[in-house]
Amino acid sequence: MFLIKLLSRLPLGVLYLLSDFLFFLTYYIVRYRRTLVMKNLRNSFPEKSEKELRTIEKQFYHNLADISIETLKGITISKKELEKRVIIRSSLIEDLMTSGKPMLLMTSHFCNWEWVLLAICHNHAIEIHAVYQKLRNAFFDRLMFGLRSRFGALMHEKNSVVTDMSQLGPKPYIMAMASDQRPFSGERKYWANFMHQDAAFYSGAEILARRMDIPVVYISMHRTLRGYYEISYELISIEPRHTERNEITNAFIKLTERDIRKNPSSYLWSHNRWKHKKPIELN
Repeated sequence: MFLIKLLSRLPLGVLYLLSDFLFFLTYYIVRYRRTLVMKNLRNSFPEKSEKELRTIEKQFYHNLADISIETLKGITISKKELEKRVIIRSSLIEDLMTSGKPMLLMTSHFCNWEWVLLAICHNHAIEIHAVYQKLRNAFFDRLMFGLRSRFGALMHEKNSVVTDMSQLGPKPYIMAMASDQRPFSGERKYWANFMHQDAAFYSGAEILARRMDIPVVYISMHRTLRGYYEISYELISIEPRHTERNEITNAFIKLTERDIRKNPSSYLWSHNRWKHKKPIELN
């Protein structure tokens, strides 16, 4: 842990040299999940040529290396540097705080999702909570838990979030979650068309929002320069109780697709997002 923190304290300009080496290693030598990445890209962008897909693939691996290094930097990054590198272009959260209700923030594995939580904690004067999935490796689980909570975020395991939110009561706070995770076998799923393919989504976020009738907000993040990002918020629903079933999840999917199509290389294509196949009886 000491060596990781020591490495994290290096300036990002120096760490990006390590990122360049990491890209070369993963793309050319190890060829980390390149077959899976290209399969996902071909299925998601059937209209693009092989040359276009190879360009997206290569840029994705550059971005993946940068995100890895930026996540490392997040262990020790100062609030001042984070404020300079991640700008939030929206007052929606402050506007919704006046309702006195909690709110649910939905995001995806797009751009630098680890810095999203740090930036939200730093920029908003409201209690921040986030859902996380415990990692199998105890060392990395402690490392990522410490990173995600270092600016005050209160972490909740995904299996306990419903119970935890019921105990928190009606006070204003944020519950943030990455809503594009692939559900495990046996978990409740909602099947939808996502990037030209059938994909399973957790229905828990929508069920939670409708049950508590709390505002739902989509987080959109875009890279402006290497190591610099902008975040914006979009309201999905102000009164989820009055929405149709799956309306909130479908809105999230539509917004996520929009961002992916604008910047294809910023999505996490190395994740086996479409591993599970839709059961025949649901077709």
